Amino acid sequence: MFSTKRFKNLLQLAASFFLLFWAGTQVQAQQELSGRDTRELQELVEYSEVFAQGHTGFVLYDLDFQTSLYGHNADRHFVPASNVKLLTFYLANKILGHRTPALFYQEYNDHFEVWGTGYPLLMHPSFASFDEAGPWFANQTKPVVLHFPAGEGQDIPRYGAGWSWDDYNDGYVYERSVMPVYGNRLFLDLSPVDAEGRQILMGAPISIAGAIRQVDHQDERIRRSEFGNDFTVNPIFMEASDFPVERPLHLSDQLISNELAATFPQQRISYGQAPYPVSGTFNSLDVSLPDTVFRKLLLNSDNFIAEQLLVQASARRYGRPGITSVIDYAKDTLLPTIGVEDIRWVDGSGLSRYNLMTPRNLARVVMGLDREVGRDRFLSLLPQGGVSGTLEKRFNNKGKPYVWAKTGSLSGVVCLSGLLQTKRGKWLAFSFMHNNFVGSNRGYYDEMEKTLGWCYENL
Repeated sequence: MFSTKRFKNLLQLAASFFLLFWAGTQVQAQQELSGRDTRELQELVEYSEVFAQGHTGFVLYDLDFQTSLYGHNADRHFVPASNVKLLTFYLANKILGHRTPALFYQEYNDHFEVWGTGYPLLMHPSFASFDEAGPWFANQTKPVVLHFPAGEGQDIPRYGAGWSWDDYNDGYVYERSVMPVYGNRLFLDLSPVDAEGRQILMGAPISIAGAIRQVDHQDERIRRSEFGNDFTVNPIFMEASDFPVERPLHLSDQLISNELAATFPQQRISYGQAPYPVSGTFNSLDVSLPDTVFRKLLLNSDNFIAEQLLVQASARRYGRPGITSVIDYAKDTLLPTIGVEDIRWVDGSGLSRYNLMTPRNLARVVMGLDREVGRDRFLSLLPQGGVSGTLEKRFNNKGKPYVWAKTGSLSGVVCLSGLLQTKRGKWLAFSFMHNNFVGSNRGYYDEMEKTLGWCYENL
């Protein structure tokens, strides 16, 4: 006999199965694009006349479900340019967090022996209030010997593999070093106008800024010899609209020692070549690493900070600065945990064309950072479309910010990877990569704005 109670139980069970099936179909519907949306994206990406002039890859992920919504050449390798800085940040955040070694040292009765760790803030004018190594030097009462071990800096050549040799005179390539000073650059600016309408050239380091010469027939506004710091300028150099000016310095052990001695004249500072001490036999001056540094890395795409963060991460992990070893650790151990494999990664900044990554690689790094760093913090560090950083004048076509992303560009290369919030409040991760085109990247940004704008309106 079939009881009423049993019948009710069967009805409840059937209802439960229906609800589970209905919920599953709803989740599936949110995880996949409709045929119409897929065709729309294909029109925007695969059949774009602009993108067809080069080699384009694109991938789009749903952050709620961590699933791929759309991909075009998503697993093809591209030169990523400064999108590499997303990997550099991932590595630095994992190994360093908000603390970093500024110096390694051994203290004796009558002096200090000091080794560099790649700390980028020492005497850097842009980080004057954050530099904690400078006060350490200022407060010592015993002589300091700075050591630059001969033959031990081979993992930190002044330029990365694949960098252009003739970039030494440009304001975006700065030499790597185990003990940077002044951000490894010459800073120049004009003083406020005085009562007689005059302005004075100010600069740091003073020893180099004060020796600048004018050359009447020089074409470049400012020029430096490749292996020296003798700067020359042309007659129109002092036009106020072109300041401030930053140019890379050529580093040497003597230059670093002399500049520290000049900055802290009460100290007795010399230099030597003693090797890095064995782990456990030295002290580490650990200091704060504020988000201001990471913001300059991502928001302003600072190449110097990018390279020095790798050096710092190596110093923390291995007890000595380096580049190759810490990148290998990231490729072998850290990145596979977020699904990033089969990449070629050679520097921190993305200046090298030897770097090769896929749109899916970069989207997964974005997704990993979103989870591990936290969305609010991550958004605060990235350029914001129409608002800040390298996207200040782009993606401002919707009346509100909707794109937060890292840019990357070299000649014939433009890439963009980051986060997008749709009109409905949905969060997406994406990576656009374009290689092998001729001419300006402006048309590529216009087409990316059209595509991501469509995603904002429709997804």
